Amino acid sequence: MHRFSRMHLSREAALRALDTIDLEEKSRLAESIALIAVIDRRRDFLVAGYSCMRDYCLGRLHMSEDQAFRRIQVARVALELPAVFECLADGRLSLATASVLAPHLSPETAGRLLESAAFKTRDEVLRLIAEQSRPTVAAAEPVEREANVETSSDSLAPGQVNSLEDLCAPPLAVVAPADSAPARLDSARRGRLSPSANGSYEVRLSITPQEHHDLSQATALLGHAVPSGDPALIYARAMKHYLAHLEKRRLGVKRPASAEPSPRTKSVSHAAGNANAPRGRGIPKALRRQVWERDGGRCAFVGTDGHRCEATRRLEFDHVVPIAQGGATTADNLRLLCRPHNQFEAERVLGKDHVAKRRELAQRERARAKAATQASKARAKARDAATQERKEDIHAALRGLGFTDVEARRGAKVANRMPEASLEVCIRQALTELTRAVASRGERRARCSA
Repeated sequence: MHRFSRMHLSREAALRALDTIDLEEKSRLAESIALIAVIDRRRDFLVAGYSCMRDYCLGRLHMSEDQAFRRIQVARVALELPAVFECLADGRLSLATASVLAPHLSPETAGRLLESAAFKTRDEVLRLIAEQSRPTVAAAEPVEREANVETSSDSLAPGQVNSLEDLCAPPLAVVAPADSAPARLDSARRGRLSPSANGSYEVRLSITPQEHHDLSQATALLGHAVPSGDPALIYARAMKHYLAHLEKRRLGVKRPASAEPSPRTKSVSHAAGNANAPRGRGIPKALRRQVWERDGGRCAFVGTDGHRCEATRRLEFDHVVPIAQGGATTADNLRLLCRPHNQFEAERVLGKDHVAKRRELAQRERARAKAATQASKARAKARDAATQERKEDIHAALRGLGFTDVEARRGAKVANRMPEASLEVCIRQALTELTRAVASRGERRARCSA
């Protein structure tokens, strides 16, 4: 008899034991989601060597992608609406129904929706949401499509995630009403990558007309190299060239292994005290490539238990000893870190208050620069509109004086050269130029006739 055999239990004992275990399992599920919410909010996963909560769930807890998606999705909303935890603990909501409700929960709607969805199946909750949102959706596709109801709502609750990529985004600190939350229409994915049984991968894309035109142009230009016009072959060629372009732009030209490194490359590879080492925050591309190849194009942060972060996206070059503390820009003092771990290390070394102030100053500077750019564009647009209006007035005046359309258009170009002059001055200058041209043509004709 194996240790999980329960055949010796009576009917009543088996039913009673299953009820007890089921209640305990639901309570533990609510507790685990509460812990996920806390770890996600405080970013405790960084200390363990993971760049986001998704990676922690997949790598440390060995969840499936669907399990991680649902739990983080529910945790981010339930942290601000604790009633969700209670509904999970007593079984009024399952994880599946809670993840369906998450995009639509807000402080105003939570009570009504949670009460209406109690002990319902996933399909029933989907139907409930469709009925609730039907009056506010005009001329939309039928709501029976679960994907639209579950992941493409126009009124997503804050903290809602639409894809596995969104799980790496930091959660919002405060939940706002759903009607004030911006629509996340830009998060809709147009492509899917899935592995196949033979070890290859299948890519499915939805492209715009302009992208289709570009693909057609590439197919035509590669007619000799790829006679079949197979999009997969064209994609492979395009990616190879694009990767070379990105690598060159970020890391510079790769030197052959037999090539002798330049004196500058040697100098940046020496110890921190070398006088020839680059100063400041600028990192030469030769040194960037050296550090990139040494770290394998992967985050070099190692957690407390020895786990090295596996992030390969959003990598940044970090000074182990910060520039502010006298650190040098050398290979020994540089490493690759993902953005979350780079920010985590900055807060650990320089202090959260210092980093927060620097970040706030940088945000203000970016906001000022953006406002200045927008103001400059607005002024240029207004100036162009005023010039165009001036040109139209000059053109109309010249046409009224008997000039041809071509001559009037030529005279109206005076407005481009004299943007600050009055309309009267511009018309006078246009008349001077046009009559001078007419007089010179008449003089030439007179000389020819003579």
